[in-house]
Amino acid sequence: MPDDVATTAVVRSPEDPRAHASDRLRWAQLPAELRDEIEATMNARVVEEVSVVSGFSPGMGSLVRLSTGDQVFLKAARTLDAPECADLHRAEAKISVRLPAAVPMPRFLWGHGDGDWIVLAYEAIDGYPPRVPWDPAVLGRVLDTLDDLARVPGARQIPLPPAGPQLASATIGWGRVQREPYPHLELVSPWAAQHLDRLVETELGVLVACEGESIVHGDMRAQNLAVTDDHVYVLDWPHAMRGAGWLDLAHLLVTVGAQGVEGVFEPVDVEIPCDGGPPVVHWDDAERAGAWLTAVFDDHPLGAEVHPEDLRSIVGGYAGFSLDTARRPAPPGRPWLPERALSQALAGLAWLEHLGL
Repeated sequence: MPDDVATTAVVRSPEDPRAHASDRLRWAQLPAELRDEIEATMNARVVEEVSVVSGFSPGMGSLVRLSTGDQVFLKAARTLDAPECADLHRAEAKISVRLPAAVPMPRFLWGHGDGDWIVLAYEAIDGYPPRVPWDPAVLGRVLDTLDDLARVPGARQIPLPPAGPQLASATIGWGRVQREPYPHLELVSPWAAQHLDRLVETELGVLVACEGESIVHGDMRAQNLAVTDDHVYVLDWPHAMRGAGWLDLAHLLVTVGAQGVEGVFEPVDVEIPCDGGPPVVHWDDAERAGAWLTAVFDDHPLGAEVHPEDLRSIVGGYAGFSLDTARRPAPPGRPWLPERALSQALAGLAWLEHLGL
């Protein structure tokens, strides 16, 4: 659910118009003293750098080749320049160093922090984020990986915070819409406008629905995945939690619903005018997408035994969070966020309408 400044440890990636490698911090821009410390830690010099395109981080996200011939993926951010990014890197370091080896992620090598700069190093992988609209075959591999992740023990021993309080405090979007009416709700979703009271009730069940002992990534989406010929890796772990094993599955499917699946349904097409005018939505596949999301979740090993009311709470909570985000001004550096949030809200609502309230 978070929409932060993640960086992906990939060598190659499909072009994303929202992500530009030229906007990232580069190796040569790091202070000389910091570069010296990094090279001393790796016992090798950096001789080549490729800045990744995927992701939205202003910090460094680069594959570097060392004088030894080895490759390492480096992430770096400075608190003074990018405090949010730096804080996320620090949170990620605390979690990554403790995650069990069975977690499908690039191996965490080391971290360095001096109070201002934070640097993380991961093994380099020759992978790429899934392209969107999704390829059904790639999606199938990702869904298998989520099943594997949910069955890795040790969430309480790491320790990870419980998902319930975190998600319940975030998924209050429908309550906000009820208190502060969204003037375009009837336009973007007549069904949601008609069932607003019930949607408010539904999101109140998030706290209980999250209960579980699995390792939960907390921000499962295409940009936080890397696909290789043999593996699917889950990247960027600052939001990891302990909770129900199916939470990542539900979150991912909402994003897939917005992005579309080749040969199944088209992505949600949304335009939000800069002047605050009514959004323009082009999406004729809501019913088809809702039915498909329901079927995929029900057929997945993690979804087979989920109580319907728990699923409604989580999907409704995600949709409300996204809609509340979409109606607010875009944060600095992320002008695309409201449109993407609205597309995810509509995908979640399509799923929820098919599930029924």
